[in-house]
Amino acid sequence: MKKMLVILACLISTFSFAQVKSPAEYLGYQVGSKVTPHWKVLEYYQYLAKQVPDQIKEESYGETTEGRPLKVYYVSSAQNMSNLENIRTNNLKLAHAQEGQGSTSSPAIVWISNNVHGNETSSIEASMMTLYELVNPNNSKSKTWLENTLVILDPCLNPDGTERYNNWYNGVVGIKYNPELYAREHREPWPGGRYNHYYFDMNRDWAWQTQKESTLRAVIYNKWLPHIHVDFHEQGINSPYYFPPAAEPLHEVITPWQREFQTTIGKHNAKYFDSKGWLYFTKERFDLFYPSYGDTYPIYSGSIGMTFEKAGNSSAGLGVYTDQKDTLTLVDRAIQHHASGLNVIEVVSQNADKVVSEFKKFGDDAASGKLSSYQTYVIKFDSGREKSIRALLELLDKNKINYYSSTGSLKGFDYFSKKDQSHSLNSKDVVIPGNQSKAALIRVLFEPEAKLTDSVTYDITAWSLPYVYGLPAIASASKMGNLTPYQLEPINNSTGSSFGYAIKWDGFSSAQLLAALLRNKITVKASDQSFKLGAEEFPKGSLLVMKNGNRSATIEKVLKEEADRLNVRTYAIQSGIVDGGKDLGSSDVKTIKAPKVLMMAGEGQRATNVGEVWHYFDQQLQYPIILINPADFSRVEWDEIDVFIMPNGNYPFLKDKAQSEEFSSWIRKGGKVIALESAVTQLASQGWSELKSLKSDTASSKVKPSLLKKYGDRERGALENYTAGAIFKVTFDPTHPLMYGLKDYFTLKQDENLFQYFPEGKGWNVGYITENAKMSGFVGHSLNKKLKNGMVFGTQNVGRGSVVYLTDNVLFRNFWESGKLIMANATFQTVE
Repeated sequence: MKKMLVILACLISTFSFAQVKSPAEYLGYQVGSKVTPHWKVLEYYQYLAKQVPDQIKEESYGETTEGRPLKVYYVSSAQNMSNLENIRTNNLKLAHAQEGQGSTSSPAIVWISNNVHGNETSSIEASMMTLYELVNPNNSKSKTWLENTLVILDPCLNPDGTERYNNWYNGVVGIKYNPELYAREHREPWPGGRYNHYYFDMNRDWAWQTQKESTLRAVIYNKWLPHIHVDFHEQGINSPYYFPPAAEPLHEVITPWQREFQTTIGKHNAKYFDSKGWLYFTKERFDLFYPSYGDTYPIYSGSIGMTFEKAGNSSAGLGVYTDQKDTLTLVDRAIQHHASGLNVIEVVSQNADKVVSEFKKFGDDAASGKLSSYQTYVIKFDSGREKSIRALLELLDKNKINYYSSTGSLKGFDYFSKKDQSHSLNSKDVVIPGNQSKAALIRVLFEPEAKLTDSVTYDITAWSLPYVYGLPAIASASKMGNLTPYQLEPINNSTGSSFGYAIKWDGFSSAQLLAALLRNKITVKASDQSFKLGAEEFPKGSLLVMKNGNRSATIEKVLKEEADRLNVRTYAIQSGIVDGGKDLGSSDVKTIKAPKVLMMAGEGQRATNVGEVWHYFDQQLQYPIILINPADFSRVEWDEIDVFIMPNGNYPFLKDKAQSEEFSSWIRKGGKVIALESAVTQLASQGWSELKSLKSDTASSKVKPSLLKKYGDRERGALENYTAGAIFKVTFDPTHPLMYGLKDYFTLKQDENLFQYFPEGKGWNVGYITENAKMSGFVGHSLNKKLKNGMVFGTQNVGRGSVVYLTDNVLFRNFWESGKLIMANATFQTVE
């Protein structure tokens, strides 16, 4: 009788599996013949999870800015799924991310990420087929794979961008798609679905985690640390298919095994693609260097991180003619991504024991310091840079990087002087050892100069965090002992001053506190001169919140709550007479007006640069900014606007005589313009601008035929005058309000733009690059000769107004920490 019950249970289970619907059966159409809404994709995932609960588990890891769910799905054999938490904790032990001895007798973990770019829609469509095939009872292969493999599927990393694209496309396509490239269904409007709510390219945000989705994803990713990470994308419609191995440069910290197994996966995928007659390419274009991609960030955490790219993108729609007049369809795009996903899982399953053992070796090598070029990184504590140190510690915490205190002395490379020097440590210096689980990531984020094996890169070539945060640091080959847990105590301010409060202007959190006070309609003053209260020195730009002119009960409550939240110290003022500097009633102490800030956001602007400013004000400063469509320039009540921000983009109103005159009239009446990158060049062409581009004279000479460049070297030859992004030290005027609160600043140069110094009386030369200013990153040798003795930051008075010129992007991807204070200075401090 018992045997019959077991047989009956098996029959019921088999019958239940037979009822599981494929994506086509569930949706009512072939995958790829329509663009499936995000909610409907999740509905199918949830359907399968209910049908096969012993093989699929759903986990929510948060919501997007617009409130859409973020989820991952775990898929494996019933036996593995019943042991899921033990598999996870065991894996962290293998990585040395958790104490204990891990066992290599554990499943290989494959994480598949889809749709980080919302208008690259084939991967989210393919993911439904992949999930189905993994639990399809008729697929004997997948059943075998899941015996030693755990698959984690994230159906959509960017739901907000995905739905922006989906809603637009489904609103413009007819009953049948039109394959002509000029048809409107292939002309996605600004800002496009590639980006998230704030127009960020989240495939550049893995390490920095400026965006909500990235931060939430990193939490769950670092809870697992998978062995394989596959990131699905799309490229231009005329490129066929790309898969690993990746192109050079590959960062030298990438291990031989990580390189080797990429090739193994690539060859396995190539064999299948060959059998189908599908075209592809490898080892081109997509390198493994910049640390914040969906392939590199996992690699630097021990995974085999990979990018897969199929022809498509926003111009593809459901079907489009390529240049060869072949029809590229979403059906085919989804099928090929689906095939790649299964191929990866298959080859990983075939090599599962090796995959897990090599992951353990990576963890062992990381913990022993074998992956480190320097054994210790030290951030020197400076009370005037404490706010920046706290910001850096927050980033380290997000990335599960351990840091400590220690005492003693060590010799190492000084980032600012670029020399080897001896240093003594104090208990507040931040010590980051190179022998820990995240050793490879630490090396990449902190090394002063990463070694480039190929100068043709897909992204910037410098991002060393001491330069990004403007913090003095040391990189040492020595290991430090006597490590103790590091902590900067949370600040708990007291109230009760009868006169008022002072706040040092020495970090971005000071600007965040100012924004909070202005939001609460509290009157705030700023001193254009440094001053002293008792033993405390207050730098230029420091804030004053006086009882006189404010409701005392309100200011003390708001000031304490906001200052404590932001870890900003407030200092009680007992008298208007200061101990050093000018008294608080001086004309150099000015009331900060809560400015009304405007920015154009629409066609012609580069969406990511608009997004940087928008996110900066909306999320980081939490200060209102008005966004308008460029077409509505004439509708703006300019007399009500105080600050107009012009990020990188095109500004056709400057070429319209009537509108440009209206604009210049507004400036002369007292308006303030903050221009960044290409907007600076466009303003320089205006008749009222005193800005002039710095042009290097090039002497003509006779060129010998032997030195003529070959056509095949054209790409590399262009690099002579190119930089993808290198770090330069900026020499600046510390007395100018634009640089208040900064002790050092390093700029990311992504172009050749430098400007002549203003003649006396024509403007202020605030920040400039002198000889030998390059600190880190690749610059072509011809360009390197030009990038000197020119201005990068300047201001100019125009009538009663002012223009702030920021040639470089001080808000680059919103992780360039020290630049945030420059933008706050430009917005709130009196810039003349």
